[in-house]
Amino acid sequence: MSIQKDQLIMKGISKTFPGVKALDEVSFEIISGEVHSLIGQNGAGKSTLMGILNGITKPDDGQILFNNKVVKIDDPKDAFNLNLSIVHQEFALCNNLTVAENIYLGDEPHNKSGFVNYKKMHLDAKILLESINVNLSTNKIVGNLNTSQWQIIEICKALAKKPKFIVMDEPTASLDEKQIDNLFEIINTLKNNGIGIIYISHKLKEIIHISDRITVLKDGKINDSFLKNEVNEEGLIKSMIGKNISIKNNNQNIINFQKPILKINNYSYSNTFKKIRMDLYEGEILGLSGLLGSGANELLRCIFGIIKQDNGQLSLNDKVVTINKPRDAIVNGIGYIPSDRKNEGLIQNNSIKDNSVLTIFNKLTKMGFFKFNAAAKTTNNYVKKLDIKASNIDSFVMNLSGGNQQKVVIAKWLVKNCKILLFDEPTRGIDIAAKTQIWKLISEFTNEGGSVIVVSNEIPELIINCNRIITMQKGLISNTFNHEDFNEQKISLNISSK
Repeated sequence: MSIQKDQLIMKGISKTFPGVKALDEVSFEIISGEVHSLIGQNGAGKSTLMGILNGITKPDDGQILFNNKVVKIDDPKDAFNLNLSIVHQEFALCNNLTVAENIYLGDEPHNKSGFVNYKKMHLDAKILLESINVNLSTNKIVGNLNTSQWQIIEICKALAKKPKFIVMDEPTASLDEKQIDNLFEIINTLKNNGIGIIYISHKLKEIIHISDRITVLKDGKINDSFLKNEVNEEGLIKSMIGKNISIKNNNQNIINFQKPILKINNYSYSNTFKKIRMDLYEGEILGLSGLLGSGANELLRCIFGIIKQDNGQLSLNDKVVTINKPRDAIVNGIGYIPSDRKNEGLIQNNSIKDNSVLTIFNKLTKMGFFKFNAAAKTTNNYVKKLDIKASNIDSFVMNLSGGNQQKVVIAKWLVKNCKILLFDEPTRGIDIAAKTQIWKLISEFTNEGGSVIVVSNEIPELIINCNRIITMQKGLISNTFNHEDFNEQKISLNISSK
């Protein structure tokens, strides 16, 4: 006897924003117990379509049907009532609360007296975690946990609503390889429990691995749909972009390995990393790779002065410099592109122009007056140079795609004429075409004499684009690979936990 499956259909959905046709008669379907992936370039319409499904955005036309019955989703509460949940790319957690309190935030169980029933809340949270085979104390303070555990809590928040369908938006963007494997086990458990999952990611290899079906959005329309065994990465790229594409940048940078531009000597910070010795040469792209907890990301933040090392020295052109705060780094020609571009790299409510000239604001101010024409001219130059897609330079950065937001962050440092750029996961959450452009910009910067350190766990990208790769493990440098020694398997072994 076959079990009746739930079905969710978005039919003929259209949405137009000022000057942009975001969605044009898009139809998308998912049934319970399957993973249906939705892919496309930044700006293809994925976020708009999911915003409509979750009641954040109202469509201009089209219908949503649940088990062949037309339903209305005017706000997120309507979505919850229809057993729809979403796991957002950006975490929305309260760091000072426990795991259980975060899972049931706003939906806490109460006793007969009207007080929160903490005993039941922790018990329910424990049962929920066990249902996806996760062993995590419900009493742990969320701020003390790692990124992978935050992702699990976000999933549990969605599951607490007892959904029949879950949207997962870039769920692996902040996870390392081991954590991704754990997430995929959770997804398979959810599938076996009859939950349908709409999976959104730019990582095509994992899309093919985890999906039952794959739908491609292009320019606001459905371009193709595939079963997982019908397509490979090259086919998906061609469907998304219209042509085959490679992230190779053909770097022609000339490096002077005789004299380092930046020298780190015996850097240590808390229990995060220790006794780090590292050189960066003029014109070099230096890759730095390590799993969560390796200290790689924190090392970049330390070089930029966001955190202060406990001991050690940093030298620029053989001169010891003291960097106690980001301003010290900027004065010494160092720029930083953070992994969290939305919260740390940009002012979301400000324009492209405002963000692009942020680092040279004083230069553009004379006798208390801001040079608006000069700011506009500078911004337009970099919008053209970096191929930033926007209607105009006064557009808010919050309305740009991830790839274009990343370019604005880079523009902010290029206008400052930095000599060294520190990139923390520069291609996280952006499509392959945007990745190609980001690496091209990095290459051009080093070809003009700049130097770059890139922290990333996208090892194939590092192999193609870097001159050297340093691996880190548990706060220590585990190995250094020169270009002629690059090997994906060996590099992966040097970042994995022993």
